[in-house]
Amino acid sequence: MQKSIKHKYLKDLSKAMVGCLLLPLFHAPKLLFQLLLVSYAYVFNRHDTLTANPIDHLSRARKLLQGQPSQILYAALEVRFALERMANRELLFTEKVSNRVRDDNNPVKKIKALRRADQETAYAHNIYLIDQDTGTRISWGQYKPLDQQKTVYFQGRLGNLLHPKEGLKLGVWNDFWYSENRAFLIEAIDYLSGVAKDNTPFFAFENIDHIEVIRDDVDSG
Repeated sequence: MQKSIKHKYLKDLSKAMVGCLLLPLFHAPKLLFQLLLVSYAYVFNRHDTLTANPIDHLSRARKLLQGQPSQILYAALEVRFALERMANRELLFTEKVSNRVRDDNNPVKKIKALRRADQETAYAHNIYLIDQDTGTRISWGQYKPLDQQKTVYFQGRLGNLLHPKEGLKLGVWNDFWYSENRAFLIEAIDYLSGVAKDNTPFFAFENIDHIEVIRDDVDSG
């Protein structure tokens, strides 16, 4: 009797041990899949790895300015990327500019080309979807222009800031050069963030039925 009980006990123990050994093997593919998902999300869904969106550039620039003083040059580079992308985005929706201008990285030249294409690009516009049956206008979005003078100013300051210089005290918080340029970058970030947020390119709805684009000062008047 005892021998039978002992045999049954050993048999159950063996099954349990085999089960413990097989359990990781059974769940290993699922675990590996979950780890791959986490790894993918970490690499591709992190906001600080995005580079194509001007708002992401500006967000990273603001974050860099909260760090060590030596990071100010990297913040300036992010602001410059944002400015260039914002100017370039406007030209993606029109064929009224040359390929030479499109390929040029200078945002000032692109804004000037945009103004030559249509002087109305210098003004803010409201965009409406028109109900053809009732004539009702439904607010669709807004176009907010980059101010040409500010673009010239920002481009000049950023270019000067990013050119090599001798004797900079990048690690000193109260250095005048750092304080002055940090204030400039904050000004640029605030302005560009306001323009970039919920902004629709001027030519995005050109010659599209049921869409009406009205200058803001005319619309409000």
